[in-house]
Amino acid sequence: MVTSEARYAPVSLVTTVLNDLEGCRAFFAAMERQTLCPREIVVVDGGSRDGTWEFLQAYCPRLDYRLVVAREDGCNVARGRNLAIQRATHDIIVSTDVGCQWDDRWLEELAAPLLEDATLEAVMGSWMVRYEDLPDVWARVEFAMHREFALRATATAHASSRAIAYRKRLWERLGGYPEDLTLAADDMVFALLLHATTTRVAGTPTPRCFWERPATLRRFRREAERNFFGAGEADIWRTYGLLVGGRLLVEILAWPVGLLVGAVEIVWLGRLPVIGGLLLLAGVTLTALRLWRLRTALARYRERGGHGGWWRIPLFDYATKWSALRGYWRGWWQGRRRCWDCRQRLRQAGVSPW
Repeated sequence: MVTSEARYAPVSLVTTVLNDLEGCRAFFAAMERQTLCPREIVVVDGGSRDGTWEFLQAYCPRLDYRLVVAREDGCNVARGRNLAIQRATHDIIVSTDVGCQWDDRWLEELAAPLLEDATLEAVMGSWMVRYEDLPDVWARVEFAMHREFALRATATAHASSRAIAYRKRLWERLGGYPEDLTLAADDMVFALLLHATTTRVAGTPTPRCFWERPATLRRFRREAERNFFGAGEADIWRTYGLLVGGRLLVEILAWPVGLLVGAVEIVWLGRLPVIGGLLLLAGVTLTALRLWRLRTALARYRERGGHGGWWRIPLFDYATKWSALRGYWRGWWQGRRRCWDCRQRLRQAGVSPW
């Protein structure tokens, strides 16, 4: 155990994990390089079967912090976070996700405002995706869709729980993370409740947490569907579901419906395909506008070394949006029956579903 050069703070670092042995190894290595080490790390395993749980039980910290590991098979991320925070013994909670990468100053900058100001209740953390970390062409396509793939947090930002700090008493006041959500969006709901409850919040604008991305289009689609399924369950972002969904539906259906209606007008009604033509024109116009909007993404893709495959940009846009919208409305319908508590908490806090 090495303790001579380490600096410690009365902070509990919490995280969850499921079947990510290599991510766990990287997590402990990164946390033990931090310029400020937490006095406690609490990890909740959701039922790993790849050796992660055995690794956690056997792990011997290289620094002088208390390591707490717990397991609950089948628990979702929100439940795992709540279990970890319940076991935490310090007032300041720093939350992250196994599977990220972290700068050595990440924890110090996130915890420092709370350590220095007793009236402060939360700190929104920044994160980013680094181009050099991207594993595959589809990850580079996603990267090109953003001018900068990062959240540079302000006091009003909706920080992900991969990079956020708050006082345990605030977590208690909010009622914890919403466990009735199936898998995703619990951290967005938590951030919405947080901002509706307190204004004693700060932000750390420098990204020191680095988010890793999938390698295949199929995994991107699954991620989009999962995340928006959670948003639908919570009944947030209705504007996105209606406006983006409505435009995409019209855009996709205008072509086949326009051709069908046009054929009926010509063959059966013996007239010019006026209605069918208008539908086709709507499809052409919406598709052209989408491609025009995506031109900047294509330019960034080429500037950053992407060659050929221009079709990947619109395909990625269509595929992930369709998956997101399908997930959103499935989640919204399911949430009517099983996510009443989460929805009620948001409404009582004054959070609009729109």
